[in-house]
Amino acid sequence: MSGQLKAIPLGQLKPSKHNVRKTDRGADIEALAANIEANGLLENLVVRPIADGKTDSYEVIAGGRRLAALKLLAKRKVIGAKHAVNCLVLAEDEANVAEVSLSENFARMPLHPADQFEAFAALAADFSAEEIAARFGVSPIFVAQRLKLASVSPRLVAEYRKGDMTLEQLTAFTVTDDQAAQEAVWFNSPYDHLSTAGIRRLLTQSEVEANDRRARFIGLKAYEEAGGIVVRDLFDEENEGYLADGQLLDRLVAQKLEAAAETVRAEGWSWVEVHLDTDLAGLSRFERAEKTLITLEGEDQERLVSLCRRYDNLAAGLEEQESEDAEVEFDRVSVEIAELQSKRGFWSEDAKAGAGAIVGIDWQGGLHISRGLVRPDEKVRSELAADEEIVSAAKHSAAKAGYADSVVLDLSAHRTAVLRVVIAQKPSLALGALVHAFVEQLFYRGMGTSCLSVTASEIYLDRSSDTVAGSRAASEFAAQHEAWQSRLPELVDGLWPWIVGLGQHDQLALLAHCAALTVNALETPGRPSSRDWRVLAQAASVDMRDWWQPTAHGFLNRLTKKEILVAVSEGASPEDARRLDGRKKEEMASAAEKLLEATRWLPLTLISSFCQLNGQVS
Repeated sequence: MSGQLKAIPLGQLKPSKHNVRKTDRGADIEALAANIEANGLLENLVVRPIADGKTDSYEVIAGGRRLAALKLLAKRKVIGAKHAVNCLVLAEDEANVAEVSLSENFARMPLHPADQFEAFAALAADFSAEEIAARFGVSPIFVAQRLKLASVSPRLVAEYRKGDMTLEQLTAFTVTDDQAAQEAVWFNSPYDHLSTAGIRRLLTQSEVEANDRRARFIGLKAYEEAGGIVVRDLFDEENEGYLADGQLLDRLVAQKLEAAAETVRAEGWSWVEVHLDTDLAGLSRFERAEKTLITLEGEDQERLVSLCRRYDNLAAGLEEQESEDAEVEFDRVSVEIAELQSKRGFWSEDAKAGAGAIVGIDWQGGLHISRGLVRPDEKVRSELAADEEIVSAAKHSAAKAGYADSVVLDLSAHRTAVLRVVIAQKPSLALGALVHAFVEQLFYRGMGTSCLSVTASEIYLDRSSDTVAGSRAASEFAAQHEAWQSRLPELVDGLWPWIVGLGQHDQLALLAHCAALTVNALETPGRPSSRDWRVLAQAASVDMRDWWQPTAHGFLNRLTKKEILVAVSEGASPEDARRLDGRKKEEMASAAEKLLEATRWLPLTLISSFCQLNGQVS
């Protein structure tokens, strides 16, 4: 390609319609303009005179993007219209013009990333990252990332140049400046392939992720103020970094937990222990000290009723559509309800003298304090004391469950269905329950603690729950009910002789079925269930895990996202809960169902009523 070099005023240069680049012609013009402003035009434009006889002008047939960058600088008054631009002036015909344009664009090869970040490293000897960014029209973080890549072991960069490593893998090694450690991970690995996440994990084995519960508990600011170093990964935007000094972190955690424990000890408990993690399964082994109950009055009671109504409305709304504002209000309402309910009971000094507390960290990294814990071996209970504790547990089971009233009612319908089908199969137990109910009313002036409505009033569970009808327990009981229905005489006048004609075995079986129809273990707002459903469950050796599972569409989708995560943390592991955090609710519920199915997890409403009484919770 021959031609004449000439300096042409910018105002006389025009883009050519023959330029072969049609796509992304305006891409990165800002960066190109910044580079030209800093370093000047390093490559000539290729132009051809425009023979219109009117103006002394030229069309740019190669270098259209450079022309656009120069025009941008002129628009910003950085250069003027008379700014001299070095050009190679051609006189070829129009067909050759397209060939020149194609040749320049086709033959151009982009700079290899390794060459790019090594070139940036060379510039860093004379310029700051901010200055380099300004000269090339890129962001400072872009420059910082390239400079960080330049610090990776040369042996690994050579692997990348050969194509034996991807750029994503190479970025993972920037999490540490220890080139020996970098090389050990890559060259001494027993694995055939190392993912980006795997490389980071191997390089940070001795460090603590910033989203670790201990780090959340302390906070990065407090850790750094204590002299700790946070290693931040420029290429992992989702990760806040890694805490390099795990021993310092553990020391800070221990100090903060001990300070909290001292505050709890001042409350007068018999013992206070500090645990690093909150072991929910371990807490279930403890009895609970009895609270002295009082009735809320005046504004507190009115406020509690109003908040409970708002809680249910928000819970129902969040079931339909997720809303960040609604979730914030839901959390606020939940906290206020808990504060008001805490006023309804307090531990006496005698109760504190026989109980203690455990201070720990919950799975989200918050302080968790469990008060009123009674060790099983510290208190030998009489049968009467045990009964009184069961009464108390029944009265407060809804509050312990922590779910919305509608969810607790639904769960209690399932436990009622299970009790029915089991008791109907145990005539001797049903007979004992009926005798107990009659004697209670006739000899004890109707104390009313039995859960049998001995006036033969059937409790219709489908009015309290939309999901119980499809359960295994309800289906089995319905089949049994239809079997008895088919055997009964058509008219009530024939009922007595028909019953007399039954053998004793069938009479007991029918009695058991009728008694089961009256079982009421429902738990509605303002009406705690009676105590004897727990006694019946224990006597029948019922394990609720054989009858009920937490399904996505029957139970989990009725909880809030936070309640789902707590369930997964209890039933599976805190790590599994963290992995689900941030997902959409429907996806979270489906994943939680699979995790909890394997562990046979139960909500506290059902654990306390069945498994715990049977000693089946380890």
